[in-house]
Amino acid sequence: MLELIDESLEKFFRAAVPLSAADIDVGFEAPDREWAAKLTRPTVNLFLWDIRRSSTRSKTGMTTVMRDGVPQHQSAYPVVELRYVVTAWTSDLGDERALLSGLTKTLLSFSGIPRRYCSDALEHLEAPGVSMARAGEDHMDVFKALDGKLKPGLNVVIATQFDTDVSLPTGPEVGAIETAVGRPQGPVERRRRVAGEIANAAERGVIGAVVRCPGDATTVNDVGQFMLRAVPGDEIIVEVDPSLVTKVPATGGVRIP
Repeated sequence: MLELIDESLEKFFRAAVPLSAADIDVGFEAPDREWAAKLTRPTVNLFLWDIRRSSTRSKTGMTTVMRDGVPQHQSAYPVVELRYVVTAWTSDLGDERALLSGLTKTLLSFSGIPRRYCSDALEHLEAPGVSMARAGEDHMDVFKALDGKLKPGLNVVIATQFDTDVSLPTGPEVGAIETAVGRPQGPVERRRRVAGEIANAAERGVIGAVVRCPGDATTVNDVGQFMLRAVPGDEIIVEVDPSLVTKVPATGGVRIP
């Protein structure tokens, strides 16, 4: 997940600043003296130094997702905030200032990483938000991070949903809702709402047809479905020519082939 954010962030900066692949490198290593000594070309360093769960952007609730063709219940994706310190490394001060200026302009111009720069593996998540840290917010002490080397840096916050890949199988579809009606001290009649559907309803001309059983009546809707209050064993009749007849099962709904 983190490497996908790194990839998306690099694509975004390379296109938006822009950063030429032929002239400028992008690195994610800790920018210490040992790393800096190995540089041979102008480099923009994006160092991830902090990861924490967002206290303002996270959502609650459940959603249904498809995994390998199977519906699954999944909690809302948690949102994490990734904090990067961004520095420019060049042999010329003017080039460093130009890179930092371009990076700053880009960060102030966008509120998120456009979808076209996000990794394909993140397409099921919302596009990550991107912003510069504000005064008073937590940010890295660049001076200490670079072994005491004086250097300007941008503190960048990426807010992204995080896929935990945790889900639970959904239960079976609801076929009926059962109720019970009776008199005090008397017998109870158990009726339930029975869901029904008719195969190829439009082709067979049954849309809008009356459907009845001993205790209820309704019509077939525009997708070939209906619902009645009935008890197991009741006969359901769809009033077309010829009539379609089925019986209410002990459990579940009915399907008329």
